[in-house]
Amino acid sequence: MLAGYPISYLHTHNMKLLLLTLLVAGASAGPSYTTVFSEQNGQGSSLDISDYVPDLLVANFDNVIDSVRQTGMWIYYDNINYNIDAGKVYFVHGIDISVNFPADYVDMSSSVRFAGSPFHMNEDTWTLYEGKSFTGQEYYGNEDSATLGNLAGKTFSIVLTGTSPWTVYCGENWVGISLCIYPDTDHDTGADGSVLDFGIYPDVTALHIPEYSIYSIKKGCWSNNVATPPKIQVDGRQENGAWGHFDL
Repeated sequence: MLAGYPISYLHTHNMKLLLLTLLVAGASAGPSYTTVFSEQNGQGSSLDISDYVPDLLVANFDNVIDSVRQTGMWIYYDNINYNIDAGKVYFVHGIDISVNFPADYVDMSSSVRFAGSPFHMNEDTWTLYEGKSFTGQEYYGNEDSATLGNLAGKTFSIVLTGTSPWTVYCGENWVGISLCIYPDTDHDTGADGSVLDFGIYPDVTALHIPEYSIYSIKKGCWSNNVATPPKIQVDGRQENGAWGHFDL
């Protein structure tokens, strides 16, 4: 996949409808998947999801998710289009992990998407988001990008996957003030020995860089400035994953 792919706008309206038909049928599109349930402990009605769903109402599953079983990092949003309007955010990451949502987050999800590669588990990737806590538009890549398209100068949060660090720059073409960030906030190990590594950065201002100042990104650590990984507060954690919410 080419770097700088704006996945949020990948599908036309008709393609989204086709995608949701495939999702309901349980078709697999990549290494990340989630099965969402209308009751706790994986009970009740269910929906298999393997790609972005900007509006769960189209799949007749709006505001009913109480529990999940999944692999990868999935983000569940209070409002459609990944909280185009401000709302709650719940996340789960892991390998074959089952999670019950807490009382304040059951029956709240209206859209859902994953972070990372749609093709390879634990591939070195970056995803930039325009809003705090991974909300709004996004821009995705797995290699150097001299400019960041619709997210140039508009990044407020970041998710990294894989094992490679990345260097972000305040100018296009890898110039200006720079900062090296690592996928070292979370490490999940599955029962089969498979692993997932994440760098979860819900607010870039916590890294001591101004909001909306990132204009390019390069694979590797090319800066003398290295970010201190934030401590992510979670509702629960085990060897194969973790889950929690982001305060807005």
